[in-house]
Amino acid sequence: MKQLKTTFVIALLLTYSNYSNSQLIYSGVSDLEVLITNIFGVQCQGITNVGLQGTQNQIARFENGSSLGVNSGLVLSTGYPNLSSAPSTSFASVNMNMPGDYDIIQYGNITGQGAYSYDAVSVQFDFTPIITDTIRFNYIFASEEYPEYSNTQYTDRFLFLVSENGGVPVNIANVPGTTVPVEINSINQFVNSQYYVDNSTGMNSTNFVFDAYTVPLEAKFFAQVGNTYHIKLVISDVSDGVYDSAIFLDEQEANNDISGSLTVNGQPAEGVLEVFNFVQDTLVATPVETVNVTNGSYVADSLPTGLYHVRFTPDPVLFPGAVPLYFATSSTWTGADAIGLPCFLNSANINADTLDVLSASGSVSGTIVVDTSYLKSLNVPFEGALMLLKNAQTHETRGFAYTASDGTYTINHVEAGSYYLLVDVPYIPHTDTLFFDVPAGGILMDADYAILTEGITINGTPYLGLEEYKEMQWSIAPNPADKIVEITSDKEVKLIQILTIDGAVVTEIYPSGGGFKTSFDISNLKQGVYLVRMDQSAPKRLVVTKQ
Repeated sequence: MKQLKTTFVIALLLTYSNYSNSQLIYSGVSDLEVLITNIFGVQCQGITNVGLQGTQNQIARFENGSSLGVNSGLVLSTGYPNLSSAPSTSFASVNMNMPGDYDIIQYGNITGQGAYSYDAVSVQFDFTPIITDTIRFNYIFASEEYPEYSNTQYTDRFLFLVSENGGVPVNIANVPGTTVPVEINSINQFVNSQYYVDNSTGMNSTNFVFDAYTVPLEAKFFAQVGNTYHIKLVISDVSDGVYDSAIFLDEQEANNDISGSLTVNGQPAEGVLEVFNFVQDTLVATPVETVNVTNGSYVADSLPTGLYHVRFTPDPVLFPGAVPLYFATSSTWTGADAIGLPCFLNSANINADTLDVLSASGSVSGTIVVDTSYLKSLNVPFEGALMLLKNAQTHETRGFAYTASDGTYTINHVEAGSYYLLVDVPYIPHTDTLFFDVPAGGILMDADYAILTEGITINGTPYLGLEEYKEMQWSIAPNPADKIVEITSDKEVKLIQILTIDGAVVTEIYPSGGGFKTSFDISNLKQGVYLVRMDQSAPKRLVVTKQ
């Protein structure tokens, strides 16, 4: 039966998705050290040398797991974690073609319960306690091997190994009251069934793929100040590489505070601080808490365990031209650090700078709309989007504005130069980016974007409103292309730039003596989507393929 089923295994690409209500919510692990520290809860310090063995695709952060008995934390899987949200009638069975684990194999050799290990994934780290305490962890073990392969050779296994001061590792993830590790053959419908949950029916069967799982179990050890502990969490398929198993390790649950100091050019700040949940299940994120910053201090309290982003907007009256910032001092969401609660590893201080462009007379304006087709109303105005005007060469922020209730915005005091414009909306990437030039005193109009489910997209062509401005007419052929492309234009061209989709210059081409037709080689570019910019014209997309 096992061999017959494996012929129907479908390998799915890992795409972390968001789910709502009773379904688990998954996200990628951008900072494993923060997540591990979070799991330790009250300790919040002393975690070092965090490492992953296996692939990044085998681990994830999960939330919304209360119906399973574990609210949020770290999942390690012998397959793809996000497949867990399928119904139990589906199969989570992916052969990752990854090696096994020595400790899993050794335990199998000792007990005779399976020595062949496949698709292992482990997280290891060192821990030096700051207080003497009993460290406790809650977890569940889930598997697709259940129930058909209970008490067979396919006994997928989990070990939670702790060694003290370099001593012999001891497994603390045991069946309660025993020294037997948690695996298929130690907890199932026949053995220790009081810890076994049949998932063929019930409230989790529609959105938790594993055929069965354990009740929440506890692993614990006594940590003594002055000692150093090496910890290894490992799970592995046993006897073959299919029919996945996973371990869900719960974070310490608590209500937590984020506090710190905020300054603008060295002065105590006044303004508003917004806290966003890092894992979202809506198209556009909204703050989970908004607090006022007074005399440079703030406290965002009563936040449940989780991952958060923080944005600070200085008071525009007291600090005109001070750019909104994210923890820690990033000017975009993609560069912002996530704060893990109850523990986070960086200082909570944020320091904003005031722009020095206050006297120029240029401006950039436009309208931002959002696709709300799921509400049966397309492209409605979007309020509260942060518009960032970036210098095309230095990538510094040179101006900003928030969209009004009708979706419009205007960035004033813009000096002459080359720019690109970013719509900074939480967790929604750009698929297109507007590049343009603003002459001295120029007014650039219709710099518009649409916020779609697939990303932020250009929604029209901006134009200069104070002078006659004729857009250069030009084309790229072939497009898509893999080797040579030719650009034809109605004006002489002095500079051709190829940029990544987020504005980084990949290469520059200077046609000899200008020209109306230029050919160049793109075979050195990686496959993907690029922007091609000609002098002052709006960029066009170039799709690079590989044969």
